[in-house]
Amino acid sequence: MIFLICDSSTLLGSVALFEDSKLLSYRESMRRGSHSDMMNVFVHEALDESQKKLADVDLFVSGVGPGSFTGIRVSLNMIKTFAFCHNKQVLGINSLETLAFQTEREDLPIVSMINAFKNMVYIGTYLKKGHTLDILSPPQVVRVQNLKDYIQSSCLVVGDGYGAYSQYFSPETKAFIQRPNEPLDEPRTRAIAPLVIERVGQQSHWSTLLPLYLRASEAEENLQGIKFQPLV
Repeated sequence: MIFLICDSSTLLGSVALFEDSKLLSYRESMRRGSHSDMMNVFVHEALDESQKKLADVDLFVSGVGPGSFTGIRVSLNMIKTFAFCHNKQVLGINSLETLAFQTEREDLPIVSMINAFKNMVYIGTYLKKGHTLDILSPPQVVRVQNLKDYIQSSCLVVGDGYGAYSQYFSPETKAFIQRPNEPLDEPRTRAIAPLVIERVGQQSHWSTLLPLYLRASEAEENLQGIKFQPLV
């Protein structure tokens, strides 16, 4: 089975092309602007390098967020378009799962934490078991001030939310946290082939693939009167 994975939901956008568990080609780019001008380029480069065509791809996989509202749509719409044009199935993987799956640790709960800005993080807790992930706490958005209520036991924390806000964590919260030996703070598509293969049975029609939005857009939050809460 040949599958293409694209994710542009965070600051790091990446494209990976696999044949079963073999990585055929990989591209990534770290940027604060939109990934829209690079993702198609990465797909074409990955296919050319592997001497494959889009028609050869059996399954199209996209990161679905949480993350940047615009970034999520870049890879999601691209993958859905490919699947529509070639009458293939799709699969969505959320970025918190990708972060958790990248670690080798299976002895601790893994807290994936992505910077949601405005002093908030997207967060979820998982337990890795071989090629599967058990969901201990589903994806949600948490204010940094409230993380002390979320992290109350030993865990491994991955994701850029830690670096963005760890200076504001209480000593009690920090005492529970372990960090990986190598930085694992960006979700990389090259890391999740075993998870995709394990979830092949969950593939679906392109029209059913939806983004994982945990917050309203900034415009909607402003209309609702949701205020930015400074950290003290």
